[in-house]
Amino acid sequence: MSRPRTRNAHLPKYIQERHGSYWYQPPNEKARRIADDLAGMYKFMAELATPAGPVVTVGDLLDRYTRTHVPTLSARTQQDYQRHIEKLRRVFGNETASAVLPKDIGRFLASDTIPGRVYRVKLVSILSTAYDLAIGAWFVDGITVNPCKLVRKFKSPPRDRYITDAEFEIIRTAMPPRVKIAMDLALLCGQRQGDILSLTWEKVSETHVHFKQGKTGKRLKVLISPALQEVLDRAKALTPQLPRIYVVKSRKGKPYTSGGFRAVWQRRMRKLLKTGAIKTRLTFHDIRAKTVSDSKSLQEAMERAGHTNMSMTRSVYDRNSREVTSLK
Repeated sequence: MSRPRTRNAHLPKYIQERHGSYWYQPPNEKARRIADDLAGMYKFMAELATPAGPVVTVGDLLDRYTRTHVPTLSARTQQDYQRHIEKLRRVFGNETASAVLPKDIGRFLASDTIPGRVYRVKLVSILSTAYDLAIGAWFVDGITVNPCKLVRKFKSPPRDRYITDAEFEIIRTAMPPRVKIAMDLALLCGQRQGDILSLTWEKVSETHVHFKQGKTGKRLKVLISPALQEVLDRAKALTPQLPRIYVVKSRKGKPYTSGGFRAVWQRRMRKLLKTGAIKTRLTFHDIRAKTVSDSKSLQEAMERAGHTNMSMTRSVYDRNSREVTSLK
């Protein structure tokens, strides 16, 4: 048995990341460069494993979904979807796509085949999108009904965990300096983990930090306050100082991968839970909700988060009690 990889362990088998590019090297073959980004790498792997062909089984359906749709998603979402799709393959992969019935989907949702009721709903939503594409975009022969849409699904309430100032400081104190900087940037700017980790110094001007959100493509510029300037100064002091490309960078001067950064966060979080310093697990994304919740007004919160409508701000991210005046 080969030893587990200690480097590039988050990547598919035979894939390595070298100087920002992705290389493929199966046994007894010379390494070859296949892509410059995650989207290209996953597209290569999908085409390598599953050449284009007719859609007969659910596995075929997921193969085509992986080839054509997954590369259009953000890098972080692509990584997540690769894991989700593999789990769907284990359950439905060999089933004839046109023969899957609503009751089959319902039984899967009600079972413990894959742990987590909310997670199973997530998996079904991905499968549902694949069926929608098969019917409305790919016009696959034999598939005329989306069985996922005819099942009543468990509705999961939006996450409502609010990080208090005291909890934020406890977590921040337990984190290494680089993660502290990422936390401070997330709190002050209200952006997602992926947008913080991909932020480069060329996007930082004398007066603003410029973001283009990876998930929505929305452009924002955050005015640099004294507090934000102090965080940027700490980021500039990180070693190695050259090359100065990414604001939050690893000890080798490279950008964090989402998986690597998440692993650091989760390790420290487990320690905090074990010692009782915090009572429930908190995610890095909860910091974005704290920014929204602590904003003076919902309008300000919506603009800082880069939401396109107030509904998302109010229903998902505004988690603290908001003061209002009485009628009279």
